[in-house]
Amino acid sequence: MPAREPTRGAWRRAAAALLRQLAPAAGAPARLRLAARELCGRPYLAGSLIGGPALPERLVVRLDAFDCVTFVEACLALARSADGDGFLAELVATRYRHGRVSWPDRLHYFSDWLRWNRRRGALRLLSAGPGSRELTPRLAVLEGLPARTARFHVVPRRALARARARLPESALVAFASLRAGLDFFHTGLLFGDAPGQALEARVLIHASRSRGGVTAEPLGAFLRRNRTRGLALAGPLPGGEHR
Repeated sequence: MPAREPTRGAWRRAAAALLRQLAPAAGAPARLRLAARELCGRPYLAGSLIGGPALPERLVVRLDAFDCVTFVEACLALARSADGDGFLAELVATRYRHGRVSWPDRLHYFSDWLRWNRRRGALRLLSAGPGSRELTPRLAVLEGLPARTARFHVVPRRALARARARLPESALVAFASLRAGLDFFHTGLLFGDAPGQALEARVLIHASRSRGGVTAEPLGAFLRRNRTRGLALAGPLPGGEHR
């Protein structure tokens, strides 16, 4: 387990090395897949972000260890940037509303994270459509944030076959929670290897607390271990350097 936060120089060198690995990949989906594969095996690290209702927010940049959300953020930022400065700008834009590094502007709930990143042109949301259902959970688990109702679409497991046609080869996936007060309990990246492949056979790459790090497994294996109200799906869009 990494003992300390990397210095600015350390993460910039790590970002530059990863971006060199991504350089041959054309397009956001291919770059996202390669970024996820390059980060496989990195350790799991919970609670790495610094800030709170009474604690000043500090921008944390890590490429050495992740929780499920920071892993997805890092991969998306790498896929949409060409250099270290671009990576940093993308990471901030992905994590915070309007790029403001403050605790109130951090996208704590993943339904907000998806909506904001769609709004800024980083994602297209793919859940709504045949087989989907709308959820309206009450968000009320974070101290310091007012309780409110969220609204978003998911695809229940029994309807995944109906969503296959609208899913690209590389996608973001989030798993709706059964817990009161919460929208999603986990997120990761989903990759297909063949046209028409069943969604449960696609490879899920995610930062797993139970497995101790970033790991790859069939989506179906994850769903057999975890109950969910449904899956939210989104496709990556290119950044300014890769349109």
